[in-house]
Amino acid sequence: MDITTFLILMIIFIIFISIGFMIQETKYKIAYYMCVVLLLLASLNIYLSIVYYIQLRNTPGIQGKIGPKGPTGAKGQTGKCSFSSTCTIDNARDKILDIAATMYEIDEACLDTPNLTTCVDQDTLDSAQPINTQINMLEKIAYSTSMSEDDFMTKLKVCLTDSNDCMDITEY
Repeated sequence: MDITTFLILMIIFIIFISIGFMIQETKYKIAYYMCVVLLLLASLNIYLSIVYYIQLRNTPGIQGKIGPKGPTGAKGQTGKCSFSSTCTIDNARDKILDIAATMYEIDEACLDTPNLTTCVDQDTLDSAQPINTQINMLEKIAYSTSMSEDDFMTKLKVCLTDSNDCMDITEY
């Protein structure tokens, strides 16, 4: 209780005492003082209730025991990149070139940059140019896909075998 609250209560108490001195009859004086005491007790009770409510509201209680474990949450989609900040596949071009070189039995340098200096002959160059276009498209998809790396590599083999199977980019 700070000093201003104490002074206000003292002024109110002095006012009630001075009113009591003005009453002449003894029965009325006793009744008045009993009412004043009951009023003071009630107001003290209200005041202390408010003060302790505010004090207890701001203090933390005793920590209890850990409760029972809750049910397991719903399972997410398999193969979807949802928790990392970047959903890209690392070294995608190298991985695509490795698979394409094994499938078509053409040198990786020829598939990467098809020209007469990197390819063996004109026939190999003619075969490597559409595959290079496909590799460039797959590389762009690899850097923006939400699929996991394993799922993408599985889909990649299908795309390199038959380019008509991977025309829909929304599947990635």
